[in-house]
Amino acid sequence: MIYLENLKHVYKDAEGDDITALDEIDLHIKKGEFVAIIGANGSGKSTLARHLNALLLPDGGKCTVAGLDTADEKNLWEIRQHVGMVFQNPDNQIVASIVEEDVAFGPENLGIEAGEIRRRVDKALAAVDMADYAKHAPHLLSGGQKQRVAIAGVLAIAPECIVLDEPTAMLDPKGRREIIKTVKKLKEDYGMTIVYITHNMTEAMEADRVIVMDKGKISFSGTVREVFSRVTDLEKLGLEAPLAAKIALELRKAGAGLKKDIITDEELAEALCR
Repeated sequence: MIYLENLKHVYKDAEGDDITALDEIDLHIKKGEFVAIIGANGSGKSTLARHLNALLLPDGGKCTVAGLDTADEKNLWEIRQHVGMVFQNPDNQIVASIVEEDVAFGPENLGIEAGEIRRRVDKALAAVDMADYAKHAPHLLSGGQKQRVAIAGVLAIAPECIVLDEPTAMLDPKGRREIIKTVKKLKEDYGMTIVYITHNMTEAMEADRVIVMDKGKISFSGTVREVFSRVTDLEKLGLEAPLAAKIALELRKAGAGLKKDIITDEELAEALCR
């Protein structure tokens, strides 16, 4: 679905000096995969997200989406139909005064006929469990509900992949749970490709694969278990490892014969009781 090969991105700081935000990134994301990208502030994860639907273009290397090179201007319109973006603040993506009208905005701009727009809007709202709010005003919704409307607006364009850039950063715990539940449903029920940018390790643990970034490079990657059992490596990068993994590490240092890949509370409790 997405191929990044030696991808490089450079920007200028306030003094006019070149800053390398992405440094020779190699990354392949398969269709239907749920990939979480984590890293401390300034690691380059949000810059990377913006390359995936050509909001930013490479300064070196290549980014290919569904076989289309993002550097070719003729491909931009099609790429942005393959990959939809959801940002931190849903208020920045909601443009209409009624929920269903907002979800219809994207398909209308694609010139899709009215009957198909109606079908897409209904399907998108159902997919994010917001069908009962179709006639509501977005400004009266909770933060989590607004973000689900923003996701529905992207779904109505019928992309193959959704990139979510810190979608829960402005939400309370209830709103965060709503978004994670929605994202998992899109992956499991609709087979969508999900790229999820986050600094929340609990959310990243829902992914199929985790990419850890540091200073514009991929530091390491692997399955959830492979990544989150590397407590020391995560902490060196300023990231918080799961509490169960940290406790298991300290217990192993103290002589307890615990496995090295314990990452959940349930696994730790079971190992200790045994």
